[in-house]
Amino acid sequence: MANFDELLNRYDELSRNLMNSMKDGKKFIVVTHIDADGLCSGAMTFVALARRGATVSGRTVPDLDPKTIEVLREERYDFYIFTDLGSTLVSELALALDNRFLVLDHHELPEVSARNPAVVNAWQYGYDGGTEACSSTMAYYFARALDYSNRDLAYLSVVGAVADRQDVGEGRSLTGLNGKALEEAQSSGLLTVSKDLLFYGRETRPLHEAIASSSSPFIKGLSGSKDAALAALIKAGIRMKESAKWRTLAELSSEEKKKVTEVVASFLAPAGGGGAEVIGALIGDIYTLGMEDAFTPLRDAREFATLLNSCGRMGKPGLGLSICVGDRSDSLREGMRLLSEYRAEINKSVQGILSDSGRVEIREDFAFVTGDDLVDEKLLGPVTSILASAPQFKDRVIVARTKSGESELKISSRVGDSHNREVNLGVMMREAAEKMGGVGGGHMMAAGAKIPLSRGPDFAKTVLERAGV
Repeated sequence: MANFDELLNRYDELSRNLMNSMKDGKKFIVVTHIDADGLCSGAMTFVALARRGATVSGRTVPDLDPKTIEVLREERYDFYIFTDLGSTLVSELALALDNRFLVLDHHELPEVSARNPAVVNAWQYGYDGGTEACSSTMAYYFARALDYSNRDLAYLSVVGAVADRQDVGEGRSLTGLNGKALEEAQSSGLLTVSKDLLFYGRETRPLHEAIASSSSPFIKGLSGSKDAALAALIKAGIRMKESAKWRTLAELSSEEKKKVTEVVASFLAPAGGGGAEVIGALIGDIYTLGMEDAFTPLRDAREFATLLNSCGRMGKPGLGLSICVGDRSDSLREGMRLLSEYRAEINKSVQGILSDSGRVEIREDFAFVTGDDLVDEKLLGPVTSILASAPQFKDRVIVARTKSGESELKISSRVGDSHNREVNLGVMMREAAEKMGGVGGGHMMAAGAKIPLSRGPDFAKTVLERAGV
């Protein structure tokens, strides 16, 4: 059972202690993950401390491991705050940093970590960290405890939640702690929620391209074909351009959106059954950031999330942090350039895997994917997520690997969109990685690990054993 009041009381206690440290002039560092949820949570924590007058630095890391912890220890900050990582390495953090750290996280954690007072994790307070509370939401309530005026940061918790695919309530709504933060973002006037078609790119992509890019659901005859989508929309009488500019989904009238729905339905019907259900899945909650310019990727929370992911995954996480804290000039322009490169790299990696059967090994309902020398380790997570919705993988558990440096393997795992056997990837990745001398963890439906390169074959075998296959 969720205990919101207990969480708020814990944050109030922490904020009082930390404000005393700030008055003493102690140096803080916020260490966060490079994905969008990590960037949002790290940015909120950084801003909240800075607004209180703290001496604070920020750092992003693709993974937290014992080597990284040792590097951080040697930098001799007075207090370390970790967001979106750290729950599975609390013993190592305590050994290196004594009691000079705090973990704000939502990943599943072992019991030894849950007992440590330096950890504030969604699971400790009855929230499912995979669907009801992201790191950004955990960081938001920490920021709000430091100063109630930090409610103006609530919209970033929504961006973090959709980035981590936690919009899994009815009609793609946010629930649990995420839902509470959403209500505060709405009451602040910075964000509105509406029901609309869910095609990605509603603010920035030409309508036909948004429809053609749909992979979940896959629309036979439209998905993957911009020309077919354009022809179908023109035939339906939808005006595709405003002067010389392609129109986006956000520009359409209610009547035009109804026509778009009818076009999509006409392609689903011949496929046989399930058309109404699929159409229903294409309509849901849209989160619009009213203070952002129209036709930019910051206007829609899901596009904002992808922009931040592109910054983090393309080697410029600091750029993502700058955008989160309000830079709308050079950082935004560079971020939009990276977004284009990010999409191209993701597409190249996905197509490279789908076109090479030698990279995939099917074992029962598991698909082991080898991305060595094809997929950059920072892109492995997004690539695996896309594979989870591909027709050939959606009813399986995907475990993908790629090389990390000269001596390690990065692992990413996802439960396919249509897979129906219960499996807890967070526990599975953590236990299998520890057996291999590595580290791992995550959520029930999505998790990852890092292990020695030489243990790759053993890791796959261990995963299957843990799954009872």
